[in-house]
Amino acid sequence: MNFLEKIRPKEKLKYLRWFDILIVTCIMFGIFIITSTQIFIGLLQSDPQAIQDSAESMDIASDGAAYTGNFTLQSILLIIALLYLLIRNFDFKQLKIKLHWSVIIWVPVLFAIMGLFGDLVTTVSGDYNYFDPSLLQDINPMEALNKFLALSPLAIGYAFLNGFYEEFFFLGLLTSVKDEHKWYVLAFSTLVRVSFHTYQGLLWSLVIGVVYGLFYYFMYKKVIKNLLPFFLMHAMADMFGSSLIYLLINWNY
Repeated sequence: MNFLEKIRPKEKLKYLRWFDILIVTCIMFGIFIITSTQIFIGLLQSDPQAIQDSAESMDIASDGAAYTGNFTLQSILLIIALLYLLIRNFDFKQLKIKLHWSVIIWVPVLFAIMGLFGDLVTTVSGDYNYFDPSLLQDINPMEALNKFLALSPLAIGYAFLNGFYEEFFFLGLLTSVKDEHKWYVLAFSTLVRVSFHTYQGLLWSLVIGVVYGLFYYFMYKKVIKNLLPFFLMHAMADMFGSSLIYLLINWNY
């Protein structure tokens, strides 16, 4: 086998090698891991300037959610990652993305489970009591639609891009390994999820990276076996946050 055949094997590549995973990880998440770590260190040191400098590098300061900067950046990084996988002759057809009626059920179910756990974490941590009985009178399912309509088209577009971007990597690519390597890769994927969410603080980076990440993995591998619900559910989380009760409450009181 010559050098070119090693780079681009004749047969479709079904199992990513360790260097494939490392290269794609660096392409898709390297800059975000570095920036998130800088912000986290700034938080630990209570250094507002360090936080501001790192946030501006992600364009957070200008529009509050990095929509403009990150949309462009992630689009470019995704294209580079896809080009690398094309060069490696990766078998994209093995990725389980199916348009099925069950998607309309699984998306709200997954979001509700994730959102309720997020509400529990917020309540237990003392940030806000989402389980205060007095909030029940203000719950209105139509508020979810109202909050969606209040979003800008760019925010919605970025949410769908990011939902695909992350779960394509974690549940699509990182499950394309030989069975004997799956636990090592799962540990690696958990570490990566945590590492680029540290800007949200240690608690939430662990919740997102460990609890949500493992929940998504086992639901995908053992129950749903379709990436599409996870793309869409993640997009919902980016649009509305990790809270079900917040989404359903009319806060205009």
